[in-house]
Amino acid sequence: MFVLVTYDVPAERTHIYRKLLRKRLEHLQQSVFYGDITEGQLVGIKQEIESVLIEEDSIYIFEADISAAVRHTVLGDSDEPGSRFT
Repeated sequence: MFVLVTYDVPAERTHIYRKLLRKRLEHLQQSVFYGDITEGQLVGIKQEIESVLIEEDSIYIFEADISAAVRHTVLGDSDEPGSRFT
């Protein structure tokens, strides 16, 4: 399963989510993480997020059954080699 997670939280709380999400996902930029994980791992991530979530936090989780079903395009500068594809 392919997952993309973004968050919009107060600056002093970003380290909480960065540390939590880096356990299982790749850090793409600032508050954006992605990766292929199992459904069980996703359930675990959601439970961990819910355990630290406060009213001011917004977490967005996008899911796809397989990563091949997700296409992306990178426009502009990127540190990721070979990232300019569709």
